Amino acid sequence: MRKKSGIKNGRKFKNPLKFRKSKSTGEDSDWVQLDAYTTVSARAPVRRGTSKKGLAIRALAILCLCVSIPLGAKWAYANIFYKNEEFVLQRLDISSDGLLSKAKLSEIANVSPGMNLMELDLGLIQDQIELLPQVAKVSVNREMPDRLVIQVRERIGVAWLSCPPQGIRPWDMERGFLMDDHGYLFRCLDLTDAMKSLPVVETFKLDAPTEGSSLDSAPARNALKLIIESERLFPAEGMLVEKIRLTNEWSMECAYRNGLKVTYDVYDVPRGLDDLALILLETEKAGQTLLTVNVVAKKNIPVTFAESAIPVSQGGDNASPAAIEVPKPPAKPELSGQEKHLHSILSGG
Repeated sequence: MRKKSGIKNGRKFKNPLKFRKSKSTGEDSDWVQLDAYTTVSARAPVRRGTSKKGLAIRALAILCLCVSIPLGAKWAYANIFYKNEEFVLQRLDISSDGLLSKAKLSEIANVSPGMNLMELDLGLIQDQIELLPQVAKVSVNREMPDRLVIQVRERIGVAWLSCPPQGIRPWDMERGFLMDDHGYLFRCLDLTDAMKSLPVVETFKLDAPTEGSSLDSAPARNALKLIIESERLFPAEGMLVEKIRLTNEWSMECAYRNGLKVTYDVYDVPRGLDDLALILLETEKAGQTLLTVNVVAKKNIPVTFAESAIPVSQGGDNASPAAIEVPKPPAKPELSGQEKHLHSILSGG
C-alpha cells in the first residue's frame, strides 16, 4: 500500500498552508518554510472597490432622474398650459345677488378677457372681493378651457343704525350704516325705496363704529333679533317694525307700522314676544285695538287701547285714555292653554 505523505494530504484537502522542507548548506538542522495561498486575500480588495463604484453610479443615476423629471414636468406644464392659446380667458361670468355691478367686481378682482386662465390666482381673487364690506361670500371657479365664473352673495340689510351722539343717521349713504342679521355694518350703495323702508335701531350709547366691523353693543344686537322674530311671529303688514329706540340699558321701545308701541325687556325678548302674541290674540277676539303694551312686566302687564275701545270716565268727553289691564273674557266651562296663560299673566298668578 502506498504511504501518503503529509504534503500530499495537504494538497488533497486544499490546505491553504503547506510545509516544505529545505536544507541549508552548512547546517545540519532542517528549516520548515510556511507558504500561504493568498488567492482569496488578493481578490477581496478588488471586489470591494468594484462594489463601491457600482453604488456610486447608481446613486448618480437616481439623482439625475430626481432632478430631470420635475424639470421636464415643469417644462411640459408651461408649454401645454401657460403658452397654449387655447387657455386664454375669453368668457368672464360675474354674477351678484345684490347691487354690486359686474364692472366693479371685475375691477376689484383685477381680471379681464385676454388673460391666461392658468396664471390666475383664484384664492387671491376671492380674498380681494371679500374685502368689500357688502360681500358675504364669494365663489371663484375655473372652467376649462377659457371660462372664469365668479359668484358673489351680498349682505342683506335688516335695519339702519342711528346714533345721534356719533352723527350716524339713517338713510344717509355717506354717514349711515346698514346692518345685517349678525350686526355686520356696511354702507348703502343705492338708496332705493326698499332701503328706505327698513326699520331703524336708535341707540345713544355706542363706540364709534367702522365699516366692515360687527356691532359691539349687546342691546343693539338684541334689537336686531327683535326685528327678525317679529317678522316671523307677526307676518301681517301692519306688525312690521318701524323703529326701535334703546332708551336705557334694560328696556327698548318698539314702534310698529300700525301704530302699536311695545316696551320690551332688552335681555328677555323671546318671553316678551310670546306675551304680546297672547295679548294680541285675546284683544282681537274682543274686537279691541291695542295702543301700547309694556311686556317688561311679567305680571299685571299694563296696556292701553285705542280711543274707540276705551271707556269714557265720569269727567266728561274730554277725558284722556289711561293705562288699563286687559279684561278677563267671560267664564267658560273649560279654558284653552293660551287663555289660561294669559289670565295668569294679567292676574299676577
